[in-house]
Amino acid sequence: MSKINTINIEKQIFDYLSQRLSPKRYEHSYNVAMLAIDIASNNCANVLKAQTAGLLHDCAKYMSDRGLISLLKDHKNFKYFKEISNVSPRLLHSFAGAIVAKEKFGIKDSDTLNAIRNHTLGRANMSVLERVIFVADSVSLDRKWMHAKRIRNLARTDLDKAFLETLKNKIEDVINDGSWLCPQTVNTWNWYVSNYKKNN
Repeated sequence: MSKINTINIEKQIFDYLSQRLSPKRYEHSYNVAMLAIDIASNNCANVLKAQTAGLLHDCAKYMSDRGLISLLKDHKNFKYFKEISNVSPRLLHSFAGAIVAKEKFGIKDSDTLNAIRNHTLGRANMSVLERVIFVADSVSLDRKWMHAKRIRNLARTDLDKAFLETLKNKIEDVINDGSWLCPQTVNTWNWYVSNYKKNN
C-alpha cells in the first residue's frame, strides 16, 4: 500500500469515527491505536496494522442492538451468535466492526480483521496483533482501573503475561457484575492457561 493511499484511508477512518462515535469513544479509539503502536513496536508486530486495528476496533459501537444483529444476520453466522444476540448483543460490535473495516475501508488483511473481530471475546491461538489490540483496548490511557498502568508497562516486555492478566481481569469483572460470560471467552481462557503452562 502506498504512502498516499495509507494517508487517505487514515483520514477516511478519522472522519468516519468522528461523525459516528461519541467524543469519549472517539478519544478511546485514538488512545487504543496509540498504545497498540507502542506495544506492537516492542513485540515485533506490524505497527501500521496495529494502528489501523486500534482505530477501527470500536467502529461499530454506535450501532443499536437491532442494527448489529441485522448486519451480522446478512453475513456468515459464527459460533454463539444466537446466544450473544439473545443475552448480550452489545458484544456483537467487534464482529460488526470487522465487517465495517472490510466493506467500508477495504481492509483485506486477515490479521487486522481478526484483531478487530476478537478484541472483546478473544479466541484460542490469537496472533500477536490480536493480543496487542485485546490488551490495548483494556488498558489504554483513558482506562483508569487499578492495574491498567502496570499492565500497559508489562505489555511492552511480556505480551503473554499482559494478555493473560487482561483476560483474567475481564472475566472477573463480568462475574463480579453478575453478567453473562460468553463461552467463547471461557474457551479463550482455558486454551491460553493450558498452553501457557506447557511453555513456561
